[in-house]
Amino acid sequence: MAFSRGIWVIGAAVFTIGFSTTLAMPLFTTYAARDGQGAGGLSAAFIAYAASAVISAPLLGGMSDRIGRKPCILAALALTICGTIGLITAPGLAALAFARGMQGLAVGLLAGGATAWAAELAAGPEAGRRAAQVTTLASASGFAAGGIATMAAIEIFGPGEPPLTFWLHMTALATIFLLVFFLPETKTPARVAWLRMPSFPRGTLPLSLSMLAAWAVTGTVITAVPTALTEAGYPRLGPLAVCFMILVGALVQQMMARIAARSLVLIGLPVLVLGAGLVMWGTLHAALPALLLGGAMVGSAAYGFLYIGGLAGVSEKAGLDRARAAAGVFLVAHIGFCIPPLMAGFAMDAFTAGATLTVFWILLAGFAASLMWALRGR
Repeated sequence: MAFSRGIWVIGAAVFTIGFSTTLAMPLFTTYAARDGQGAGGLSAAFIAYAASAVISAPLLGGMSDRIGRKPCILAALALTICGTIGLITAPGLAALAFARGMQGLAVGLLAGGATAWAAELAAGPEAGRRAAQVTTLASASGFAAGGIATMAAIEIFGPGEPPLTFWLHMTALATIFLLVFFLPETKTPARVAWLRMPSFPRGTLPLSLSMLAAWAVTGTVITAVPTALTEAGYPRLGPLAVCFMILVGALVQQMMARIAARSLVLIGLPVLVLGAGLVMWGTLHAALPALLLGGAMVGSAAYGFLYIGGLAGVSEKAGLDRARAAAGVFLVAHIGFCIPPLMAGFAMDAFTAGATLTVFWILLAGFAASLMWALRGR
């Protein structure tokens, strides 16, 4: 199957921006300790990504139709460059919050135009499918690769800051910026509404809430679990478990296309609960096998079963309003990525990791059970 050069350039842009979102992940607890903060401070910096996405999504969702595809992708790359510069020049939680905010805006700009531009450049009867294949794979693999690359760089070259991956990422972003600049524009700017508000089709609430549960767990695993393990004297176990979770999730995501959406969600919810239980038990006992197995289950459920199932299920019920319905799913998911990790972080600072993670798991199990009951009743 032939792919045009333009599709690969846009795929590279999607990959490098996705890469940025986990680039600094192995250093999260280092930044928090340096600034004298615990899980709450780290969570507050971490959720800047989701918060900026929630606030900006209604404004940025239709931007590529209004001003063209190229300006949006170039702006997304420029914002990502600014975020990485902040991490290089002033490493700490403030820079992390700034970088995460820039990344959230970048992803908002990217989501509105990357796949559409790739399809328009490819042309032909299968252009849309080919473009979606490239951008979906690029996004998932970039998200998985950022943290793994930085963790490998630290292991190979030592803990000096900034890691080599930060400089390589800057170089890649600058190169891709130039390549994107010379791609042809395919969209004539049009008069469209500045705000593209999300919609919530009737009967899709359990599907959207399953995404909220999935992202609540992944956000908590990314922030609270490494913090608890670092405080217990095992600073390397947390990043390892998180990277493994993301990697397995990205791989499983590519295998979910042919399974019915409702079935994916009904499978994914119990897998998510069981995986979260293993991760939390492994955290409290510093047990690497439980952390890896639980992380694999959480990644498979969150990024595979529930992501694909929830999004596909909502799209099926949305009819011609799929774009706004998908925006609604991501709005709910990003709320899950914000509030539960933040609450868990401050609870860990106020109480103990054991009490916080136990209560979190009990609430998750009850929430997942109620969603499964609602889905089975339809």
